[in-house]
Amino acid sequence: MRNITPFLIGSILLTLVACQKEQSVDTLNGAPGAGGSTGGTSSGNGSEKGTWKFLSMRGITSSTAEYNLSGDNIKTVTLSDYTTVNNDGTVKFDGATMTGTGLAYSVHDTYTGYFYTNGSLDDTLDMPFDFSVPPTNSTASYKKIKSDSIYVQSGGFTIVGTTGTTAAAEGGYKLAWEGDKMTMTYVFDDSKIQFNQGISMKMTQHMVQIMTLQKQ
Repeated sequence: MRNITPFLIGSILLTLVACQKEQSVDTLNGAPGAGGSTGGTSSGNGSEKGTWKFLSMRGITSSTAEYNLSGDNIKTVTLSDYTTVNNDGTVKFDGATMTGTGLAYSVHDTYTGYFYTNGSLDDTLDMPFDFSVPPTNSTASYKKIKSDSIYVQSGGFTIVGTTGTTAAAEGGYKLAWEGDKMTMTYVFDDSKIQFNQGISMKMTQHMVQIMTLQKQ
């Protein structure tokens, strides 16, 4: 498998922090493994205002690393599609401020890595992905951009990075309502060149994060 595992691991770690980046609410795309729509039934007639129970968060990620090693073109692709468990806490919206109280969740799932050399699949590897976010309180201001989207300033949610849990950076969320439930969908896409152990790598990332809340 040509010593490509370290680069795969680096690719995974970059994916884990992808949701810290700023992203427009107008770039919602399809997602790998999504199986269709990533959110609920979209409606501009709902309102985010009020107190909502945190039911779950779904994360759909794709990260690709491409580089040349000893004359061979190497590519690693890592995919995940997980839904949080042990969910707890509430989120309150008052039209200007979003307040999270006791937000907590865990993930017990796997990432799948695909290894390619010169376009041919060499191997696949499933890797465990386990983490827990303890009950956390947070406050962030937000603006209503459209009837079905908001822009949240930093600190609204706690996310997992390579060095532990951190507050999410500002970003746009698409809202959708179905009955007494509301989904908040965040999409991130990025492509860049970076150096890892002296090797130039093209990193491409795509992430969809879907939070499901229930009106209290």
